[in-house]
Amino acid sequence: MPTAGRLAGAVIFGLFGWYLAGISIPLFPESNAPTFWLPVVSAISLIIGWKICGARAGHGYNPAIGVGLTCSAAIAFCSVFAVSFNAMLSNALGNRYRNGTMEAVTDIFSKMIDFSIMFADVTLIASLLIGGVVCSWVTEFFGRRFP
Repeated sequence: MPTAGRLAGAVIFGLFGWYLAGISIPLFPESNAPTFWLPVVSAISLIIGWKICGARAGHGYNPAIGVGLTCSAAIAFCSVFAVSFNAMLSNALGNRYRNGTMEAVTDIFSKMIDFSIMFADVTLIASLLIGGVVCSWVTEFFGRRFP
């Protein structure tokens, strides 16, 4: 059921995802991020803001810290999974996997490790953690004011 907390969570986390995608572009090789990067990370963040943070809005500012950190971790995991899945698809369509489907599926996880190491930047990690908490506090504010 739509509430102000869910709407606020979706909007604020969607904007936060756009910001995170923007500051992570220089971390790609030769600053060449995939064309889908900004909209996909923004959409992932919007959905996580609606489903996770917005659903838990209205329970207090202290629990909102944990919800914000959970949302940040979910955004990071899903974004790295999306870019790894895209890399696997481009490799699969280029016939680079000789041992079948299982090699392609396991390659997703090895690519996730590679992309996670590539995104290990202090600015990005600090923005992810601090921004997730601030976004959840804004969602909590709207969830309490307009139940």
